[in-house]
Amino acid sequence: MAKARHINCHGVRISYDLIGQAGPTLVFLHGNSGCKAVFERQLAHFKDSRFRLLAIDLPGHGGSEDAAEPQRTYTIPGYARLIEDVLQDLGIGSYILVGWSLGGNIALEMAGASTAANGMMIFGAPPVGPGMDNLDKAYLPATFETAIGDSEATKAQIETYIQAIYGTLNPVPEAFKACAHRTDGRAREIMVNHWMSGTDGYNQQDTVSRWKNPICVVHGQDDPFVNRAYLDEISWNNLWRETVFTLTGCGHAPFIEAPAAFNTLLEDFANDVL
Repeated sequence: MAKARHINCHGVRISYDLIGQAGPTLVFLHGNSGCKAVFERQLAHFKDSRFRLLAIDLPGHGGSEDAAEPQRTYTIPGYARLIEDVLQDLGIGSYILVGWSLGGNIALEMAGASTAANGMMIFGAPPVGPGMDNLDKAYLPATFETAIGDSEATKAQIETYIQAIYGTLNPVPEAFKACAHRTDGRAREIMVNHWMSGTDGYNQQDTVSRWKNPICVVHGQDDPFVNRAYLDEISWNNLWRETVFTLTGCGHAPFIEAPAAFNTLLEDFANDVL
């Protein structure tokens, strides 16, 4: 695994891993209460490939500092602006976004703002919001019964959330648990409340209906949060291979639960797009 590096952006010291010296880049964005360590199996698989790899800890997560301005930073648009600036500061040119859960919604926000990404792969991230419209269609009831938006969640609540997001993993790696417990609770609460308020951000259904670059959508068959039927109803402008790929035997984290199948899919997509 590459040694973590750091860059200052938006008043926050951001931790990231960068593998490879040049070439088209796979940019990995983790989910709520996660960190870049969750992509260890992707970084290991692609480390000797033609692709450069970049995995970033969001502010308030992993090795990155907590936000200096939480209300500004801990939102989907705030994260998207920060990621765009990190990519620019690091000189990342040709790239695709690989976004899990919150990371996928950040990628969609970036697309709404006309990001330079050549494409994106999203999983556990239904295009929905900002606002309450279709929220109950995009997500299953179990979503709202977790600590997904709690700033002062108890240790037990976070442990329950960990078990839900990592699905079939038994045991869940200690590093993943540590990420969840380390997360700034304000990041959970502010992000969820801001997105549900509908006051800022690009409509994600509109974005995928018009974005010209390819979007690869992956779904874990037993995902306890995302409603597969909703993904099938979306009007995708450029859905890669015209299908939502379902990986069996896994839930909300198919890239961890079924890494071989996921990595093959990502490799095919990246080779097509880049």
